[in-house]
Amino acid sequence: MTHYYPADSSKTPRFTGVRTFARLPHVQDLTDVDLAVIGLPFDTGVTYRVGARFGPEAVRSASAMLRAYNPELKVKPFDILSCVDYGDATVYPGFILESYESITATLQQVASQGVIPLDIGGDHSIALAELRGLAAVHGPLALVQFDSHGDLWDRYYERFEYTHGTPFRRALEEGLLVAEHSVQLGMRGGV
Repeated sequence: MTHYYPADSSKTPRFTGVRTFARLPHVQDLTDVDLAVIGLPFDTGVTYRVGARFGPEAVRSASAMLRAYNPELKVKPFDILSCVDYGDATVYPGFILESYESITATLQQVASQGVIPLDIGGDHSIALAELRGLAAVHGPLALVQFDSHGDLWDRYYERFEYTHGTPFRRALEEGLLVAEHSVQLGMRGGV
């Protein structure tokens, strides 16, 4: 198995080079890869506060300080899993359904190769596109959602079906989730 490792900070400063997650190599060929980090820089589905599209860039930037060894657990994760940064899925600001199609295709392509996608978004609306891509490969999925909201609204402003508040309603309607094996944790506020 091929193992990919972060760039060695004793040889190359952390602030140089193409910004990838944990300074892992940017790889498109997923042969022998266990986990692929995928950016989903999309926030057209949000109804109030935009900016989540910059999430993948910010996480990649912050991850430059991650180390390839965890001294507390005494483990080198990159010796255990072959991990790469797959880059970003193509998204189209202002075009929700077209962006969903692209995200779904990207996730389906990665998952169909037996690779675990680790996605960095993006607003909550992209969960529907992610679930579509994964369910196309694995069938209906169990969901563990950590959130303060259920994202189960039918529509926002009485007309918009695809927003950050509706992805799991749509996923249930499309048969992407196994409700009896799914759980939402951290809910607050009115139901």
